[in-house]
Amino acid sequence: MLHKVKTLGGRTKSSKRSTSRSDASVGSASVLLVGSSVVHAQELTTVLKSLSNCKVATCEPASNVGKTLNSDSFDVVVFDADKDGDLAHTIRSAAGARKDAVFVVVYAEKAAALATERLKLSAPPTGANMVTFDPDDVFKAVKLICDRSQNGELSCPYCAASGFFEDDLWAHVPLFHINSRSDAKVACPVAGCESKTQLELAPPHRSRDNMHVHLRNEHGKPGAGEAPKEARAPTPVWPFALIVVRNRRGKFLLVQQFAARGYWLPGDRVNPAEDLKSAALRIVKEQAGIDIELTGVLRVSYTPQNDFARMRVIYVGRPTHDGEAQTLKTVPDYLSVGAVWVDVAELEGLKTHGDEPREWFPYVARGAYVAPLEIMTSESAPVMKL
Repeated sequence: MLHKVKTLGGRTKSSKRSTSRSDASVGSASVLLVGSSVVHAQELTTVLKSLSNCKVATCEPASNVGKTLNSDSFDVVVFDADKDGDLAHTIRSAAGARKDAVFVVVYAEKAAALATERLKLSAPPTGANMVTFDPDDVFKAVKLICDRSQNGELSCPYCAASGFFEDDLWAHVPLFHINSRSDAKVACPVAGCESKTQLELAPPHRSRDNMHVHLRNEHGKPGAGEAPKEARAPTPVWPFALIVVRNRRGKFLLVQQFAARGYWLPGDRVNPAEDLKSAALRIVKEQAGIDIELTGVLRVSYTPQNDFARMRVIYVGRPTHDGEAQTLKTVPDYLSVGAVWVDVAELEGLKTHGDEPREWFPYVARGAYVAPLEIMTSESAPVMKL
């Protein structure tokens, strides 16, 4: 398969992406089980033996791991952190120059279940790559390592391991280096890639982790259009506010739509830089001619389309004390023909622009649940009080 990438001069060139690896030399992996109990060792050996290109060895006691790693090269080291939580540092040190290319797995029930243990054991630069107590997940990780090619032209920008095709590198980086922080010296190794260094990926005040984002989106299957990219550009959202207004006599507010479309709830788009609550108050005033106060939220809906999304918030409100005595709008303009109060029974046979009045008027009249206004607020607002 040919994957077109732009060169630094703006031209395009084809780089080989191997997905089936039928043309590649498939690799292998040697796994060392350190200090595992007999049961754990049997579990892991059973799942790994189905990989024909995987060799499994054991090291017991765990104190011998340094000597074992000095005498043999292992791609994966699995150890039981419930017995020795400091082994990750020992393994990295014993691996010497290959320390970043060794995939270190903590296989322990306690470590996998406790948040503080996971964080401590996976902390860079000497931490484990993976913390788990699932033999099938160990199998998945080792299989990815076994399946990587050996005759590709790319090298990992973090550990300098070589022989990758683009898809192999795309799988390798998060598996081995997801906790590594990018810096200005980390360069994208794909030939012709416009984003060559971390400084070119983002200005200095931005997160330094953008090399991961770059590889995730611009290379491998997402870069070839075979898988979706992580959304980086903002999605245009059209926010709307609709309002169910009920007065103290139990009647509901309907707005007569233009172009003979019948009646509907007061509702319209929210203006730029306008918050939803202010928009709801404005819309009722413009379309019905009265002032209201909002009392709750009935529904928040988000409907994605191909290139935008529509968001609708349906509020519940009531006329203010002064608004109850105000006369409803009767002079037509571009926003509405006028407004009227109705009870639920009057909806029968009445032409409406949408189904919302028939759905929500009976619901509110029954005294059904209405969410508090605080459910729709700004990001910096405090947590709702019970």
